[in-house]
Amino acid sequence: MAGWFLIDDKPASGASNMAVDEFLLKRSENEGGAPVLRLYSFRPPAITIGYHQDAECAIDMAAAAVAGLDVVRRITGGRALLHDGELTYSVTAPLGPPFGQGLADTFLAIAGVIVSALRSASVTAEIGGVRHGSGESAMSSPCLVSTSRHEITAGGRKISGSAQRRTGRAFIQHGSILLRSGSERIERYLRGGWRGLAGMITTVEAETGEPGKEKELRGHIVDRFGERFGGEPEELVLTEAVRAAIEGAAAEKATEFYAGKVER
Repeated sequence: MAGWFLIDDKPASGASNMAVDEFLLKRSENEGGAPVLRLYSFRPPAITIGYHQDAECAIDMAAAAVAGLDVVRRITGGRALLHDGELTYSVTAPLGPPFGQGLADTFLAIAGVIVSALRSASVTAEIGGVRHGSGESAMSSPCLVSTSRHEITAGGRKISGSAQRRTGRAFIQHGSILLRSGSERIERYLRGGWRGLAGMITTVEAETGEPGKEKELRGHIVDRFGERFGGEPEELVLTEAVRAAIEGAAAEKATEFYAGKVER
């Protein structure tokens, strides 16, 4: 059996991306097996909403629709995030080794891989930072304003955030790595007058002065993941039947929120 699987995916819509990850969590829950690392991006840009978040309270759906942004719910927790100019990963696996026993253990194990990959790409990254966005408005605030001890900063500013969902037998962790400017534009679509996000975050491009490092960073993540969790990966190929089921689920997701139902 493979030590771990890799899906190095092409860009896709928000609904398709979230449907793939939901399938992977169900697969791990029902079948167990080796961990799966998936790398992907969003085209067109999309806003994802945390699993427990009230989307209507957090997002101005009409403004998002006018901008041509899809809005889709993640299976993981956390708050709203605009996926634009970033590299996204998901890690799906049965609970326990090699990711530790608890929630914090898993977060820190995966964060260690991402930090190592960022450093290989010449970004001086570290785990943790100062926490923002607490209080009664926290669940309506954007994901970008919060850095916890599980998340990743560079020069004191957030460069990568993550969220996790655990079932009885498996987990999935989502993470976004900011490659270039774009994600901070979510402040245009938030309710509550959030401003100044650009000063709270940084990007791979800003830290290195080099654009176009996504391919390099993908390679570093794969290498560091293999070093930490089990050598060379095996490509996970989804069958046509599975792909058809995923696209059916994606079609339903695409119409959940107002922004997906109006003409652009």
